[in-house]
Formats: sequence, C-alpha cells, structure tokens
Amino acid sequence: MLEEKKPPMKALAIMGLVTAIAVLGWLAVQIVAYAPTGFTSLASLAEGISQYKDAVLAGENKALVITSEIGAVESSKPITISWEKDEQPGTYAFSFSCTDGVSVDIVATEGLKNISCDTRYSLGDTDNVTLIIESKNASEASIAYAISFMRANDIGPIRIAEQSLSITNETLATVTPPANGEVLGESDQGEFVPDEIATPETPKPAKPVTPVVETPTYTYALPVSNPNGFTDLATQFLNVGDIVNNAFVGGTITRDDSGAFQFEVKNIGTKTSEPWGYTVTLPDGDTYTSPKQAALKPNERAVISLGFDTPDKASHTFVVVLMTEDKTSNNNSFKRTISFVK
Repeated sequence: MLEEKKPPMKALAIMGLVTAIAVLGWLAVQIVAYAPTGFTSLASLAEGISQYKDAVLAGENKALVITSEIGAVESSKPITISWEKDEQPGTYAFSFSCTDGVSVDIVATEGLKNISCDTRYSLGDTDNVTLIIESKNASEASIAYAISFMRANDIGPIRIAEQSLSITNETLATVTPPANGEVLGESDQGEFVPDEIATPETPKPAKPVTPVVETPTYTYALPVSNPNGFTDLATQFLNVGDIVNNAFVGGTITRDDSGAFQFEVKNIGTKTSEPWGYTVTLPDGDTYTSPKQAALKPNERAVISLGFDTPDKASHTFVVVLMTEDKTSNNNSFKRTISFVK
C-alpha cells in the first residue's frame, strides 16, 4: 500500500511568520515618522487654548480705575467722581455704604435724584457722576462708595472700584458764645475770660424785616402714595448763609447785615400730605408765618431758604414749627442757635 503525502505545513507557517514580522516593521517605521508631528500639533492646540483662557480672564479681572482724587468734601457742595471707561460696551453703577445722618443725591439733567444706601444706581455708559453729599448730624462723617462695571449679557458687575470720602459740615461745629457775653479763655480748665468793656456805640436805626423765601426745591425717589397709608412730615436744620441773586449761598451770618437760614421738610410717611406751612422766629424777635406750601408725596422733600436782616448781636436761636396735621408731632419742629460774626 502506497504512503499518502501531506502538504508542507511547516513551510507555510514559516512564510506567514516572516510576512507578519515585515508588516510590523513597516508600521513601526511609519509611526516613528509621523508621531512627532502629531504630538507637536496637540501641544500647540493645548497651548493656544490656555493662552486664550488667560487672555479672557486677564481682561475680566482688569481693575476699574477711579481718576478723580477726592478724599474730603464739604457738606451740600457738588463733587464729580470720574473713572477710566472700559474698551468693551457696558454700563456703570454707583453705590455707597449706609452712614447715619448722611444722604447722597445724584445731579442729573432732570434735577436731583435722592438714592438709597447699599443699592447700586445705574449711570449708563458714562465716565463720571456728580453728587451732593450731606452730613446732617455730625460736623465730620465718612462713607465708602463703589463704582462698578457690567456688560450687557452679564448677570453682575465684572469690575468694581471702591474708595472712601470724608464729609465736613462746618455749620454743625459752630460754638454758640455764652449768653453773658463772656468768651472762652486759653486755660486748660476751660474757664471763661470776660471781654474788655467796649465803648458804647450810637445805636443804628432799625431796618425793616423783609423775608425772602426761595422757591422750594423738591426731590424724591419713586414716590407712590398709598390711599390707606399715613402722612408724616418731618423737618430738620440744613445750613446758614445768605441770599445772593435770589439763590442761597452757604456761609457765616454777619451782624447788622443780612443772612439766610435753610431747612428741609420731608414726608416720611406713605401717603401724600395736605398743603402745609411753617413758622420761624426771626432775629429781630418777630415770627415769620409762611403761605401754604404744596403737598409732599411720600419720600419727597422741600428745601426752604429764608432770608432776613440781622441785628447787631452775637447769636440767635431759630425755632421752626410746621403747621400740619399728620401721624406724629415730635418731628414737626426744632431749635437751632446760630452765631453771628462781626
């Protein structure tokens, strides 16, 4: 019986192994040739993304710069705060911290706008704001304020600059001379040293008292009257000075000359008031009674300037009394003693 011949399996296996080794070698050469370029491209892309992100963050974190150098202001005198505008479009806002007895008005084209503390007030796309800051309770006070910038699609400001201001009110620091005509000496004990006896002067003829009442200025913040609410008018001292060209100018009052007294009346209730009036004791001893004044809406105020002739005496105590019927009466009057200079 003849022996059957088998296929050369070993030879075929050897040939397949050689072929596989050749293919793997070729692939290795191709990977070595192209891999550096691919890795370089990926590295460049990652670096580009990182640089773009850094540029965006650097732009958003850029500080807002206030260019006006104002550290101290006089009460009731206008000041202008300015800053550098951003290259990208957006709006700016002003805000200030709450301080007892300090109020802030923004000077706008339509008049004064009284604003609340700890609240951002939009200024639009501008680089400055003019303010009138009043310190009503103290001769020296201070506030912190902030200017913020926000773009159109942002939900909050991306830049904020904060500074502080000190406010001085010289009228509140005026010391009333003692009623007996004595002046304070230089002793550390605080003793009074009598003035030298002056030679009597020939009395001057009395001048007729002709009060000059300036048209009240009304400012308010979104007044809305509640028909079921209440009216509460309150008054307080503001300033002294003189009437010049029918306008009030703050300053000292001179003896035997002319002067002016300024105060405000504000509706701190929730309902529009009825027409009201007031009385003021004048330096010559007479009492001035005003005509009826326009009704005040909630949060609306009237600033009254009253001009008069002054006698030749050292001081006078002004007494202001409102003629109104509202919820409370303990804030409807006040007294203020003012010194007259020679």
